Amino acid sequence: MTGYDEFINLFGGISILDVARFILACVFLFFIAKKVRDYLIKKHDADQEKNEQLKQALESISHYPEYRQQSIQVQQKLEDEIQELRAALEENTRIVTDNTKKIAEMEENSRRLERNKLQDRLLQSYRYYTNPERNPEQAWTKMEAEAFWELFGEYEDRGGNSYMHSVVQPAMNKLAVLEMDDVI
Repeated sequence: MTGYDEFINLFGGISILDVARFILACVFLFFIAKKVRDYLIKKHDADQEKNEQLKQALESISHYPEYRQQSIQVQQKLEDEIQELRAALEENTRIVTDNTKKIAEMEENSRRLERNKLQDRLLQSYRYYTNPERNPEQAWTKMEAEAFWELFGEYEDRGGNSYMHSVVQPAMNKLAVLEMDDVI
């Protein structure tokens, strides 16, 4: 037997259709192998990424006491700053309260001083107009009366009372009011 005969003996029963099937089977196995290889590579990469994430998570967890200490330090620092702000606010509130009291005292003193000035002017007018030697007619002009009663109203607005109401006001109400035509 020659090599050809042996070849024919061995492969003689194979047709072109069998060869085509064989080639297609090889191509199919090649594509299946490629798909399996791609799947295994993707699975391997995903597992590696998952392992890396777990490694990072474990590393972060291992640093937790350090992070917690930093958090406590930051919290303490913020609390100290809040206490400082609270103390400064209380000091400012105290200062504002003191200043408000001082301003109120100053306003009261100013009001009292103005009231005393008004009282002095009202008493001067009272002494002049009710004095029989200086004002024998016991009268005053309408303009003088209006000016006096305006001052008297301002005196009352500033808290004036007592002697001015019990003595001066009744006496001034008794004065006769003259029109300007009567004076000339």
